[in-house]
Amino acid sequence: MEPAQGTSKSKDTGVLARRNLGVLVGIMALAVMSRFDSIISPSVAAIQASFPHADPSTVESVVSIGSSAAIVSALLFGQLLTRMSFRTAGCISCLCVALGGLMPLFVHSSVSQLLLFALVVGFGVGIATTVLPSLSARFFRGKKLAALMGLVLAVQDGSSMLVFALGGVLAKGGWLHNYWLYFLALPALVLVIFMVPGVGAVEEESEKAVGSKASCSQKRGQCWWATISCILIGFLSIFLVAVLYNKLAVYIAKYGLGGTSAAGVALMFNTGSSVVIGLSINAIKRICRQWTIPVAFLLMALGALLFLTTRSFPLVCLSAFLVGSGSAINMATCPFLLSNLTPRKRYPLVMGIFSATTSLGFTASTWAFKAFSSVFGLDPVTGSFIGMLIIALLAAVILSLVRFQSCVESRYIEQ
Repeated sequence: MEPAQGTSKSKDTGVLARRNLGVLVGIMALAVMSRFDSIISPSVAAIQASFPHADPSTVESVVSIGSSAAIVSALLFGQLLTRMSFRTAGCISCLCVALGGLMPLFVHSSVSQLLLFALVVGFGVGIATTVLPSLSARFFRGKKLAALMGLVLAVQDGSSMLVFALGGVLAKGGWLHNYWLYFLALPALVLVIFMVPGVGAVEEESEKAVGSKASCSQKRGQCWWATISCILIGFLSIFLVAVLYNKLAVYIAKYGLGGTSAAGVALMFNTGSSVVIGLSINAIKRICRQWTIPVAFLLMALGALLFLTTRSFPLVCLSAFLVGSGSAINMATCPFLLSNLTPRKRYPLVMGIFSATTSLGFTASTWAFKAFSSVFGLDPVTGSFIGMLIIALLAAVILSLVRFQSCVESRYIEQ
């Protein structure tokens, strides 16, 4: 029932209302864990020095190979969450992250062992990224859900900035010390046990709960195209932002814009943009309205254009912020749209596919832009940013012409 006018509705219905704090603590604990697959990044060079005969690309895979395992676990638990409680899935996620992250402290005689443990961590991270949107959508709807998904995004990338910085400090005493950060998965496990509800993705009285969505259910057979489009938008967002992680350090070195730490500073602007966007996503949607997703791609295109036309480190930081902002807007918007396009029972599966597809986008980015540069005889760095510019512009134009967001929101979104 709706509260009568003049009651304390504003106190009770906000995302941070007291009655929501328990589940919010569990959600935030999982949000922090969901970025732990790349926690060892500051130590890659030191690991390479410890294993001089290992192929450099193999050593670098200690950071990136987790995304491959995340694809598998996201798809698997997207299906299992229809039968498993959020608490159980969350505990498995934290245990995998803790096990894979702490084992190198005891077993670390080869790069192969580090790769195996990184796969275990990535498997746990894939579970967390699948649980998070489903758990959020189980307890929040409408504008509250949109605000919560933005807050989760802010916590994910904000915490990763702090963890990377702390990891860099610990790594000064030896790369093995970087792995001590995985002890954070243990208090997260405790929070999940006590704060994440032991319920599944679907309410027991789902018929009553989704009465307001009856019209959407009648159109369910028609919205498959919108679901696929949202998944593709998420894929493209991560596919494009991955260019910064793959090429930014090379770009800065190529044009003499700074030392070895300059790329880390620029990437902080990229990551920090997610914090800004996550905390202000509802305000951004009010301003941009049905053009929010096209504007996001235009921001990414503008960032790529600045990379191609300017050679100034402050502008590099601005470009990284713009690209990150565009990606963050889409990554906060698409899961919210999908929560309205998908029946609650199938939402975990759809978000598992979404999570797996975005992980695939990050993995495929390097090879796709390398092939693009080779085909057109371009420098790999320049070719990557030209490809980003073209794809982002095409996405913005096409989504604007077909009025994708307006069409989806008018037909399917719960107000």
